[in-house]
Amino acid sequence: MAHEIKISDLVKDFKFPPVIYSIDSGEVNAYTKAVEDNNAIYTNNGYIPPMAVAALAMTTMGEQMSLPSGSIHVSQEFTFSNIVRPGDNLTSQASVIRNIERGKIHMLTIGIDITNQQKQTVLHGETGFILPRA
Repeated sequence: MAHEIKISDLVKDFKFPPVIYSIDSGEVNAYTKAVEDNNAIYTNNGYIPPMAVAALAMTTMGEQMSLPSGSIHVSQEFTFSNIVRPGDNLTSQASVIRNIERGKIHMLTIGIDITNQQKQTVLHGETGFILPRA
């Protein structure tokens, strides 16, 4: 990671650097074990659980910035459009939709779009945080 993004940089339409990654079967096994999801569709068909894709996108975004102590993740809404398989090359692009100051807090909403190697959308959505005022 080149540098950590500061909260003050997160103005409307700010774009995080895109992150390219793939998810291997070991990561899928770790995820399904952690969330106790034994659905055979993942093991029998080689699909990656959609929320595993979302969790990795959130992790990569979180590694680029540091939220202040006391921040709360309050919402998320995702639409999954395509199946992801181990080894697919995914590109995650996040951008700030809103960063509104209300009294002693900030309400931060970040949009996330993930595409596969064919440039097909696999995930579109947003996630919201409440940040304490600095």
